[in-house]
Amino acid sequence: MTVTEDDNRGPKILGVLWALTGLTTFIVAARMLIRGKLLKNFGPDDWLIAASMCMGLAYCGVTTANVIIGYGKHAVFLSQDNLETAILLNTVSFLFGILSFTLPKLAVSAMLNRILNPTLFHRIALWFLTGFAAVVSVICILVLFTMCDPPKALWKMHLVMEGAATCKDTWILIDYAIFTGALSACVDLYLAIYPTTILLSLHMSLRKRLALCAALGLGSIASAMAIIKCTQLKGLADKSDYTYGTADLVMWTNIESNVVIVASCIPTLQPILELILGKRSLGSYSNNSSRQKNSKYMNSTSYVHSRRSMVRKPEPTINDVESQESILRTDDDQHHNDAHPLGQIRRTDNVTVEYEARTNDPDGRPSW
Repeated sequence: MTVTEDDNRGPKILGVLWALTGLTTFIVAARMLIRGKLLKNFGPDDWLIAASMCMGLAYCGVTTANVIIGYGKHAVFLSQDNLETAILLNTVSFLFGILSFTLPKLAVSAMLNRILNPTLFHRIALWFLTGFAAVVSVICILVLFTMCDPPKALWKMHLVMEGAATCKDTWILIDYAIFTGALSACVDLYLAIYPTTILLSLHMSLRKRLALCAALGLGSIASAMAIIKCTQLKGLADKSDYTYGTADLVMWTNIESNVVIVASCIPTLQPILELILGKRSLGSYSNNSSRQKNSKYMNSTSYVHSRRSMVRKPEPTINDVESQESILRTDDDQHHNDAHPLGQIRRTDNVTVEYEARTNDPDGRPSW
């Protein structure tokens, strides 16, 4: 195939990266505003999403600098220094790229544990799958940077030809990266299917159930992106034209990470939609946050007040009241209720105590 200097994938790379990264940054900023300002309920999943967004921005920034140097063009049209710098920056960018689609999986797991309150088995399953995927991804980074001895031979390929360095077979990295991508796709698919099975069994309108399933099921799209990315990994084996052959891999890595981040943010954007449609006002969220803070204080002092009232005056004894401990909040339930933006469910018992007027017997003794 004839190559020309006009064959440049750099503008395409920048168009895809900045368009998707810009949209994702806007959505993440909206999520941070909702969780931090409106609901005042910033959790671990929000911190993980913020970290993954930082990784995505770093990936986009490094790749942009790489395109300016000449990445995306055929290697034969780059100087030796520019070629080595381009390969170095591309290798570093994969560090941020892998983390940018790994951290959101942990964030989704934390979010599902917060809003669905799954059983112990499903809690373990969620954290095991996402944790295992994270470990495998970190190992992939280690494999990448230990392919050559010394590691600088990854971008200074002349060291291998001079005999000053040794490198492993590139297909070791490719095969492991394919395994990492396949595992990532499976985890994304599980995170999309699991909440759907829970939501479909809830007692609410079909329209609401379908809307929630669609919002939480967007991870299935990320699963498809991961599979497509796996088909582009063979470009790593093209050492003769590395800067041109790996361009598609760079784009699909960014696409996968952005789709995962957006999918994890969509379920948290409901308050924005309610404000736009006029279903709720901005003040209602502030009042809800204040009630949550007050409820924490009241719950911490309610036992003390109840003990004091028992000491000050005797209370009538009420017998034959059935125990309903199952609806009382435990410490674990309190944690989840406080974390839920819609508040809590409370049980109120109204007790009426009636007294008869006191009269006196004919002999002068009091009677009731």
